[in-house]
Amino acid sequence: MRNLEAEADRVRQAMMPLCEPLHDVFTTAETLRRNRLPMLDVPQYKWLGTHCIRGFAHYEMSRIGPGALGDWALYGNHARNGELWLTDGNYRIRILHGLSDEQVPPPGTNLSRRAYYSNPRLDSQVPLFGPPNDRLLVLWRISASTGAPAFRVVRTIGTWKFGKTEKVDLDFMLPRQADDLATLAFEPADDELELQLPAEENGVESADGLGG
Repeated sequence: MRNLEAEADRVRQAMMPLCEPLHDVFTTAETLRRNRLPMLDVPQYKWLGTHCIRGFAHYEMSRIGPGALGDWALYGNHARNGELWLTDGNYRIRILHGLSDEQVPPPGTNLSRRAYYSNPRLDSQVPLFGPPNDRLLVLWRISASTGAPAFRVVRTIGTWKFGKTEKVDLDFMLPRQADDLATLAFEPADDELELQLPAEENGVESADGLGG
């Protein structure tokens, strides 16, 4: 059996190289969107704004030099509805726009997406050979007032319907600085682990008040 805390720490270590780059890329993407397409601030065009930010973010990441993302690199087919995926050889990340600060988007009925959501539990038996290949979601939101991005990392362990409780065993906000992620403490909550700052170190931005 895998040790829950050790496996969660493995996820944390893997995510550390992405802290600053993701925040920088999405900040640039939102700046480009606001400067070039201010009409997308109108509520009925919000959906198009989401697609544009994701497209700008993919473009910016494609221009980043070798090693700037650590072992992470783009993969997948961005031309397929603007999908934005990363891999480091051990993990795969699907970067999705969050529906709200609280909700994790359900997988829907698509079989490949449902399979992506169905990780074995962190404390389950691991394969004896080969690297782990966990699948993570990174949910991004942009502050309507400041344009600052925030990212929520979740590890899903099953599927659920819209409006039902999500099935995850790891859930934490990705801080801008890797050093801040290194100081996050594991706080078990029922069947999942949340990463939280120790009480004396509350320097990580929260997702409160973030818009789409």
